[in-house]
Amino acid sequence: MANGFMRAVLEQLQNGNLIVDVSQLLEAAPEATVNFFQDFDANISRLESILAQQLGRSRPRLRFRHIPSFLLHAVHHMKELRHDLVGCFLTFSGLVASMSSVKVAEFTRSFECSCGARKVVEAPVAEVRPPEAGCCGGCGGDSFKDLGGAMIDYQEIRLQDTGLQNCSHAQVVLCGELVSSCVPGDLVVVCGVLRARWPNWAPKKRLMVQLILDARDLHQLHEAPRRSLVAMPPAADPWQQRRQMVTSVAAHLHGLEVPKLAVLLVLLADDLTAPRQEESSRQHSHLLLLGDPGTGKSQLLQAAGQLAPHCVMTSASGTTRSGLTFSCVRDGAGWNLEVGALSMADGGVCCIDEFRHLPKEEKTALYEAMEQQSISVAKSGVACQLRARCSIIAAQSFVPNGQSLKELSGLADPLLSRFDLALALRSQGGNDEDVIASILNQCANSTNDFGCQSPGQVELDQLKGFIVAAKQSTLAESAYDASLLLEAYYRKLRRGSLGAVFSPRVLESLIRLSRAHARLMQHGSVQLEDAIAVIFLHQVAWKSHSPETEQVLLSHFGPGCPEQIQRLDMSSDITCRKDYEVVEGAVLWCLGFQDLKSEEPKDTGGRLKGGGDRGHSEEKPSSIFEGRAFVPQIRRKGKIKERSLFSPPERTEKVECATDQGSWSDGGDDHFLPQDDHPWVECDEDEHPWLRSIRLAAKRSHLIAFG
Repeated sequence: MANGFMRAVLEQLQNGNLIVDVSQLLEAAPEATVNFFQDFDANISRLESILAQQLGRSRPRLRFRHIPSFLLHAVHHMKELRHDLVGCFLTFSGLVASMSSVKVAEFTRSFECSCGARKVVEAPVAEVRPPEAGCCGGCGGDSFKDLGGAMIDYQEIRLQDTGLQNCSHAQVVLCGELVSSCVPGDLVVVCGVLRARWPNWAPKKRLMVQLILDARDLHQLHEAPRRSLVAMPPAADPWQQRRQMVTSVAAHLHGLEVPKLAVLLVLLADDLTAPRQEESSRQHSHLLLLGDPGTGKSQLLQAAGQLAPHCVMTSASGTTRSGLTFSCVRDGAGWNLEVGALSMADGGVCCIDEFRHLPKEEKTALYEAMEQQSISVAKSGVACQLRARCSIIAAQSFVPNGQSLKELSGLADPLLSRFDLALALRSQGGNDEDVIASILNQCANSTNDFGCQSPGQVELDQLKGFIVAAKQSTLAESAYDASLLLEAYYRKLRRGSLGAVFSPRVLESLIRLSRAHARLMQHGSVQLEDAIAVIFLHQVAWKSHSPETEQVLLSHFGPGCPEQIQRLDMSSDITCRKDYEVVEGAVLWCLGFQDLKSEEPKDTGGRLKGGGDRGHSEEKPSSIFEGRAFVPQIRRKGKIKERSLFSPPERTEKVECATDQGSWSDGGDDHFLPQDDHPWVECDEDEHPWLRSIRLAAKRSHLIAFG
């Protein structure tokens, strides 16, 4: 070998490590480096033998990094591995599907001939038979004395392709420092020499040669391979741009804007910038899709798999507990740990179809994986913890005769509470004409199949790049008004909640979805717009499966509201700035923050004006909305009952508006009550100038019509 090449290798090994940077070798001796990799299998043995003599130590096992693409053969799919690649230097990526226990293998063995000559025989890692001495080079004899040999740590892993349509595997051998450098479920890139392993010969059996990769380097990818970071161009109306991205998800499905938005938020929920070791709560969101047959649930799962950088698809009808979590397989004297779908989806999305058919025992195995994002293993002498940091999107059909979410899904409360959103897709809808027209339009255009993007939508590759870029963006601290609004909404849901469904996990889910929506809107932090949109999405979700419960706060809207917002179905999405203003007015009025948007929030002892308890500020409120929340109710002849907050009140002979400051009356039977019980003081309209503020605020939000 060239002197310059050897000097460059020795300089890199002076610090004691066995990692060789190929880019530095190319700078020092480019021609020798190219020749070395052209016949890598023969040259590596010579190089390591020379280094053992010069360093005065046992034969090292070198690792090579930063190898240019022209020096190796890149394998895109493991099914491309063929016998003609044996001896070539390859590289490919995959998921660690199984891993054997650490063993000790013989690296070299020394023999001494009867004539006194000594011979060192290398034991290739691909061979399962012990090395043999052969014949002596001096006397030609075959009588040797075994002097023993050197040992090396040895481990085998099985890699699986990451593509949805590929299930090919490859066996990889790890030796020396590479042992235990990964765990099952990791996404890794490995490079090494492809070898043929010959099994022990047995009579009347065909010799089946196994292809294995003798790894020379392995490094982990904690997320999917990075695509080019793509940012959406600035738009005059960000809500219309958001609508374009939402409609691009499963573009052939019409009238399912809300489930498409939920899928996008689940894909954007994971924060890749957060330190993995310091996560105090899970970063991934989970989505449950319920529906009648033929409502597009499986199509949404496929769309999520196409958009996710890393996805594992499975069906509960053919899945066992070991298929979802892990299994231990006997391997001689030890055990191999094989991971399931949840660990293989680490850092991505796991889509489970036909979730209803998953047995009850298998569903309990999801508890730890969905909340702690890990799987504890204690079986067959193996005790460890596997990572399962993935989002779960589950789809299933309705349970017959169900009324509530628990009855429709057939799931227990502990499992339901782990889903951030649950959407019910029903076949009966009010926009059937639009769906029929969309299907006929797609069928009429023979050049545009169901997978193509229509004009005005975002290309699939561009949307993929945007998702990767958005997940890698860092969000600043959330705005104070957004945090307070989410807190007020959670407190309102807790009143009369349905048992364990409204646990503190609901508030954590709202925060995760708000952060995901901020990434979707390309905000630097969670703004009030993000909190409003997530609250509206949460309300539509509850209206879809539990329309008669007290948690459905947005039941009816007043005049001037767009039609798709009034329906509160799976097509009720915010499409433009005007739609958002209507939704914003509805949500703020419902939670008692009518003037939250018009003025900057002030910190009054930990509470914002317009909601919750008053602070200890000495400044007097300048309007009736400051200092308390105004929540209208209806009282009829001594009996108080709830009234929809967003339907216009019926005009009667007498209407009274009251707060803790006083009331106004026009001589009828019905009146508005404040949120708390305060004494009533009837007076004239002219004595209360704040009534005009109430009327103007209501008219601006298009929600309540006063006389």
